Amino acid sequence: MLDTLWRIIDLQLPLVKSDVETFLIKDGEITEDDLKIFNEASELIKKAYYSAEKDPNSARNLVKEALTKLESIKPKKPFPPEMRIRFDELKSSLMEVLGENKVSQTTPPKS
Repeated sequence: MLDTLWRIIDLQLPLVKSDVETFLIKDGEITEDDLKIFNEASELIKKAYYSAEKDPNSARNLVKEALTKLESIKPKKPFPPEMRIRFDELKSSLMEVLGENKVSQTTPPKS
């Protein structure tokens, strides 16, 4: 989970943030509220990373909340193809974190 969260924070979030800001400024198709929601989701992802080792369940809830926030972003017209791909990959990575956590919780320890 930590590796995936770090990859999201280090590689995916900066690219998507740049896309969101560019799309907002250039075309005005994303509202200031959508940008605020994206920034809130980014903060939740970072909190999840820092709490993942101590409290995986809390981290999982933060990731779920961030994913819900990202899903609520609805541009006035479709994202450009490159941005759509990066945005969808970010959401997919968050779903991957949720899937990893479920597997690690349900797998019994080997004796």
